[in-house]
Amino acid sequence: RFSFDRLTGRLWAADVGQNAWEEANIVRAGGNYGWRIMEGAHCFEPPSGCHAGGLELPVVEYRNAGSRCSITGGYVYRGEDMPGLRGTYLFGDYCSGEIFGVKEAEVATGGVVGQPSVLLDTDLKISSFGEDGRGELYVVDHSGGVYRIIAAP
Repeated sequence: RFSFDRLTGRLWAADVGQNAWEEANIVRAGGNYGWRIMEGAHCFEPPSGCHAGGLELPVVEYRNAGSRCSITGGYVYRGEDMPGLRGTYLFGDYCSGEIFGVKEAEVATGGVVGQPSVLLDTDLKISSFGEDGRGELYVVDHSGGVYRIIAAP
């Protein structure tokens, strides 16, 4: 799943891994993201000793382990209701129901941020995210529910 940041115009793309790593990239025209060679920032084919020179590494990745299985791309939060999240790319994991975030400022310098922060642990099978006209975000459960993301009380 991919989305454009409504403020900067950056294209964010979440990429489901093969079997070990999930990743998100900021897509740039002409960029080579190493798909098939790399899984996240790790060699995939071949499993070691791959040539990563000239490749754009993901800005964030997480290990596909335990209850985690598949990244679901989201949006950069640009709403007003949660000022502490402004500029944070929110995304989720389909199986674990976790909603993650990575601050835009952390990825501005390039390179892999590493493990994202878990913002919320849910029981949802996260199949998509949505954004309304005000920049507020929603999460979609595979069973059909749509939930607005709000600040904790």
